[in-house]
Parts: sequence; C-alpha cells; structure tokens
Amino acid sequence: SSVLVSLRVQDEEEMMQEMNTLQTILLDDTASLQEKNDAYDSLQTLNSNKGKEEKLEKKIKDTYKLDSFIKIKNEQINVTIASKEHNSTLANNIIRSIQEEYDQKMYITVKFQA
Repeated sequence: SSVLVSLRVQDEEEMMQEMNTLQTILLDDTASLQEKNDAYDSLQTLNSNKGKEEKLEKKIKDTYKLDSFIKIKNEQINVTIASKEHNSTLANNIIRSIQEEYDQKMYITVKFQA
C-alpha cells in the first residue's frame, strides 16, 4: 500500500535525523559524559525498537495476512493496517497479539488505511 510506503519513508527520515543528532553528541568533545551516555542509550533504544517493529509487522503478516506499519515510542505502539475494512474485532485481536509480546502494559492503537 502506498500509505504504508509513505509512513515508512517518513519514519526512516525521522530516524536518520535523530540518529545523526545522537551521533553528533557522541562525537562532540564538549559533551558531558552523561550527555554521551544518554545519547548512546537513545541510539540503543532506537535500534531495539526498529527490530521490535519489524518483528511485530511480520507477526501481523503471518497471523492475519495483512500488511502493516508499526511505530513504537516509549509505551505507545501505533499500528497502521493496509485495509479498507475497519473491523473492531480484528483490531482487538491485533492489539492482544501485540500485547502478548510485552510484560508491561503497552498503549496500542490500530488504524485501518487503504
């Protein structure tokens, strides 16, 4: 779906900008040790979330045969499904299957877009 492609491109651009900013901090001689540690931790989180997003998209594809775009930010997970059909039962099932992957409560939203 072109909607998913558009979301992915936008997400990649935002992620690259954020990574560049964090890498600049890591290489800055005037940055404090705490700033560098925070930047490093943020980079690790970005990379970890990217892997989780891909894993969850694959799970939705395998389980529900649907293409999706997932964005994780803190405890918020936004799911965009490429489908004209807005099905609340399907949305609830997707939310449950994503929550299964986490020990703590996540705030998961599902949006259908064609």
